[in-house]
Amino acid sequence: MHELSLLAAAIEDPGRDCLIAGGRVWSYAEVAARVRTAMASLADGGVKRGDRVALTPEVDVDSIVWLYALFELGCPAVLLHAGLRDRERAVILEEAQPAHRIEVGVPDETSAQPIAPPVSTPAEQTLVIAYTSGSSGTPRGARLSRRAFMASEAAHASNLGWLPDDRWLLCLPPAHVGGLSIVTRSLIARRCIVLGPGAFDPRALSSRMSKDRVTLLSVVPTMLRRLLLLEDPAWTPGPELRAVLVGGAPFPIELRVRAKQRGVPTLATYGCTEACSQVTTQRPRQSGGSGSGEVLPGAEIRIEDDEIQIRGDMLMDGYLGKDRSGDSWTPDGWFRTGDFGSFLSDGQLSVGGRLDDLIVTGGEKVAPQEVEAWLESVPGIVSACVFSLPHADWGEEVVAALVIDSARYSAQRLGTRLEKGLAPYKHPKRVCVLDALPLNRSGKVDRVAVEGLCGGKLTRISAL
Repeated sequence: MHELSLLAAAIEDPGRDCLIAGGRVWSYAEVAARVRTAMASLADGGVKRGDRVALTPEVDVDSIVWLYALFELGCPAVLLHAGLRDRERAVILEEAQPAHRIEVGVPDETSAQPIAPPVSTPAEQTLVIAYTSGSSGTPRGARLSRRAFMASEAAHASNLGWLPDDRWLLCLPPAHVGGLSIVTRSLIARRCIVLGPGAFDPRALSSRMSKDRVTLLSVVPTMLRRLLLLEDPAWTPGPELRAVLVGGAPFPIELRVRAKQRGVPTLATYGCTEACSQVTTQRPRQSGGSGSGEVLPGAEIRIEDDEIQIRGDMLMDGYLGKDRSGDSWTPDGWFRTGDFGSFLSDGQLSVGGRLDDLIVTGGEKVAPQEVEAWLESVPGIVSACVFSLPHADWGEEVVAALVIDSARYSAQRLGTRLEKGLAPYKHPKRVCVLDALPLNRSGKVDRVAVEGLCGGKLTRISAL
């Protein structure tokens, strides 16, 4: 297995394709020159080996170069999603306390100072701190080590393998492990990444796949659905595309069947931030069928009280400020995912959903409690209950029931505040107004009863 090092890769095979962006092919040697520049810039800014550095990585060359530079310097990258609002970003920065924050592009190469050859970094050192929102609504930073990403790549390779000319298209945000793992796996395997369009555009994506001869693709179900809806012409995968990994949200059977009919080699996956992305993936022979695949080598899964629990080297070392203990871990060392599921007769994992109320919309996870707390801070909103309803495109749609003080409440002001206070994927798309929120026997809001009361009363926020 190769090192997780861009500079080492450039020494081994400098002329090999590393990145393709906007029609330009970057060799490992060319990317290494920019990485050295980025490293020199960080050093000039006072960044020392091991310092935490905050970064909002997007699907562009500069972001990938900054990530590579942090990997070389052994500086844990605190990943910030581009969709976060100032309030949400401030909460993360307050907890992570990065020594430096990257907010500009990589300087011109002419400013680079000589940098020593790659320095070996211990496998147990934290590579990134990736934030995930739990059922409590409090952002939690998962500390993911180099070892964990190496184990994740080995698990992928044991299932699907690598071909000499593999090219993986990156169209998922690198601030999430689904996108970041494409960067780390491709680097470890010394393969090429094709950078997709910055914003998801199915037509541009299909064109990029064909033009750059993409062989591997990772998407959430919503993205696959929109690719399949393309017309004039319809999207037809090229013969070089050998796998489309689909995860991050429920993968409906009708979408699997439609993809198979169109010749799309989909492979359902299951994983989580805390395990560096996938821990189960379908085999190519299982494409189009039900289930989320078999457990990948190096990972272990068990079902306890209907809950999916994971063990293996790809697991995080704990949340920021905590070790592998507490409510997220069993006494015997298994990670509690909070998802429920079972094993099918053919050995595939079947994922039933969340044990708690976490909403997954378009591959993004939304904690209802966080949105409720924010809504209740809006003048005129007395109380709120956030839940989800099925959505044909996004999997789930965020909706809210409100109890309001009509003298102070303004629907227009709510829409304005939403834009400033919450990332777009957390916005309730529809709301209803109730006289009171029903409670269960323990005194908690009864979400099922709330959903029943809302019925046909839901109204689009934009129309309020």
